[in-house]
Amino acid sequence: MPPGSKVLYLGAASGTTVSHVSDIVGPEGLVYAVEFSHRSGRDLLNVAKKRTNIIPIIEDARHPHKYRMLVGMVDTIFADVAQPDQARIVAINAHHFLRNGGHVVISIKANCIDSTAEPEAVFAGELNKLKNEKIKPKEQLTLEPYERDHAVVVGIYRYGENYREIKVNGGFGYHWSKVSIKCNMFMKML
Repeated sequence: MPPGSKVLYLGAASGTTVSHVSDIVGPEGLVYAVEFSHRSGRDLLNVAKKRTNIIPIIEDARHPHKYRMLVGMVDTIFADVAQPDQARIVAINAHHFLRNGGHVVISIKANCIDSTAEPEAVFAGELNKLKNEKIKPKEQLTLEPYERDHAVVVGIYRYGENYREIKVNGGFGYHWSKVSIKCNMFMKML
């Protein structure tokens, strides 16, 4: 994440790690920090009061349509949601907000996804889910010995050659497949 980046942080909690991302992107960057818990959200709001480049959003990351009017296209999604459906959560947010070629950084906690399976099997399953959603994993690191059964995955979002991103009303992205040809023709008529 270079300075000036726009980041969507899912699972912001009380804002500790968000504040580090805020430092990395600097005053020209922006961090949209999504947290579901109202208790943690209060702490996040206090962190955001001191940092002009953090936009706190107290909402469920499973429903990005609820905060779509607050979030523009982003360069990176940082996800630390610790939910069984976290790959789906990341994917749906990527489809809404992540630019083509943008990066994802995902913290995978194996026990939060399936406590009965071997962590390596859980990590492999999550990687497959991400690949199916146009997120190509580039690197995977386990956090042993610091955190047990945890991994961090870095990937790139690529939605394909037949897709086109159109910015409408302040930069919100819409992804099109075969409709893009008709859409291009319509845009030329305008």
